[in-house]
Amino acid sequence: MASSYTVNNIIEQDNLNSGINSYIKILTPIQFTLETCCQSDNNAYLNFLMTSPRENTFYHFQTKKEIHQFNNRSPHIHDFYELLIVLDGEIHQQIEQSDLVFHSGNCCLMNHNIVHKEVFSSDATLLFIGMSKELVKQLSDDEQKVYFPDIEMPGINPILKFLTDNLDNPDTKEYLDFLPALNNKDWHHTLHAITDNILRAIMFPKLGSTYIIKGMLLELFDYLADPTHFHFTPVHVEADNDFILFSHICHLLEDTDGRISRSELEQILNYSGNYLNTIVKKYTHKCLFDYGQTFCMKKAATLLKETTSSISEIMEELHFTNTTHFYKCFKEHYHMTPNQFRISSKNKH
Repeated sequence: MASSYTVNNIIEQDNLNSGINSYIKILTPIQFTLETCCQSDNNAYLNFLMTSPRENTFYHFQTKKEIHQFNNRSPHIHDFYELLIVLDGEIHQQIEQSDLVFHSGNCCLMNHNIVHKEVFSSDATLLFIGMSKELVKQLSDDEQKVYFPDIEMPGINPILKFLTDNLDNPDTKEYLDFLPALNNKDWHHTLHAITDNILRAIMFPKLGSTYIIKGMLLELFDYLADPTHFHFTPVHVEADNDFILFSHICHLLEDTDGRISRSELEQILNYSGNYLNTIVKKYTHKCLFDYGQTFCMKKAATLLKETTSSISEIMEELHFTNTTHFYKCFKEHYHMTPNQFRISSKNKH
C-alpha cells in the first residue's frame, strides 16, 4: 500500500501506514471540505466534497463498514490551520489525549501542531476550512494596508491574532473552541451565507475573486469573534476536558445572567446536571446554583448602577418574585442592600 497520496492538487497526505499519525500538507491557499454522514441501516453513507482554487473532488463511502474503516484511520497532523464548523449533528474529535464531542453550532480552529482525528458516531454535517500559513501571513500583512483603519482596526481581531501569533511561535499546541451565544438563533443562516460566498468565489472565479475570498474570511473571523454571536476559549492541549466544559457553562450563565435552569444546561451541553454541578465545584468551590447567582447579582448591580429602573423592575427582569429573597441574595454578594448599593455607586461618581 502506498505511504502517501495526493488529492487533486488540494492536499498531500504522507505516512498513511503510521499507527501514530499521518501528515497532511495543503497544496493550495485555501480549501473547503464538506462532509456529510448518514448512519441509518438502510441508507448509510459518508460523502466528501473538497474544493479549492485549483481543483475539486468528491468521495462517496456507501456502507457502514466503509464508515467504520474511515473512523479507524490513524490520527493526523497538518501544516495548515483548520476551522471545523459543525453544521448539524455531532462529531467526536480526538485531540491529542482528549476525546471531545462537538455539537451543532460548535466550531474549532486548530493550529498546525495538534494530532487529531474526527470520528462519526451519528449523523452529522461538517464543514472544514483549511488555510495555509502563506494565506494567514497575507491576511496579516494586508491589515496594514486597509482603507478604513478606524473601522477595520488592524491587529484587533482575536482570531487573526491567534493565527499570526502561531506563525511567530510555531511550536505551540493550541486551538480555539467556539460556542454559539445562547440568543444567537441565526448562527446557521449567517455562517452558511458567509461560507457560501467564499465557496462561490472559489468555484466561479472572476476578476477580484481573490480579494472576495480574503474579505469574506475576515468577515467570518469578525462574526466568530463577536461575543453577541459566539464565545470562544483558547485551549492549550495540556488542558483537560473539564476546563472546556466549565468555560461553556460560564458562557451560558453569562448569556442568561445566571437564570438558566439545570435542565436547560443539561439539554444544551448534553451532560447530566450532577456532572455539571461537579465541574462547577471543581473550579469555583460553589454549587451550580450558587455560582449562577453570582452572574445574576452582577447583572442586578449593573442595573442599579447604570439605569434608573426601580428595584421591583430589576427583580422582574431577573425573574425574582420574592423581595426578601432578592435582598438576601444581593446582601450576601455585596454586603449592603440594593438601595445602599445604588446610593454608594452615585456617590462614587
